[in-house]
Amino acid sequence: MIWTPRNEPAFHTSLGLQALCRRIQDVGACDILELGPVRNRNLDFWSRFQPSIYIADLRSSLPLPDSGAAEEAEPEPDWGQILGLPERTYNVILAWDLLNYLDISSVSSLARHLARFCGPEALLFAMIYDQKQMPDQITVYKIADESHLEYENGSTATRLCPRHQPRTLAAAMPGFSPDESFRMKNGIVEYLFRYAP
Repeated sequence: MIWTPRNEPAFHTSLGLQALCRRIQDVGACDILELGPVRNRNLDFWSRFQPSIYIADLRSSLPLPDSGAAEEAEPEPDWGQILGLPERTYNVILAWDLLNYLDISSVSSLARHLARFCGPEALLFAMIYDQKQMPDQITVYKIADESHLEYENGSTATRLCPRHQPRTLAAAMPGFSPDESFRMKNGIVEYLFRYAP
């Protein structure tokens, strides 16, 4: 089964989310940086970990490149201004499918910026499409339980997928190494990156 565009919500089994929850359940209180939109269901889910959650919704604030435009060198995003993160450290960063919508140079600059806010052994959860097409817009994910995600997209349009490969991502994200990965039936590879500079 591969990803197909749809308007109505759908569910998928998330081994990456399951692994993330397993890794942080014994940590006690943790600090979470959410790079996606605010969803009450997600906040309710994370409450069991006694978290401090900071929302930096890049879905609404990041100008996505035009998939139909000719390739041009994009200026490096000013992540400090875009994210506006307070001076603190995080144990968990939820990137969802955001990295698919950035060129590899922007992935690298984002990782360098996020590294400034990572606590020891911080985990970054990312979902990478590994097929020719992907949704034209960043997907909204809602956590159903520790093993299942509901995902919805406001459009059935698609764009070419950059298909970022593990070695390319690891080279572009100094300090972050892929600690666990899970290839899903819907054409997504879920990663847990561990920060260890």
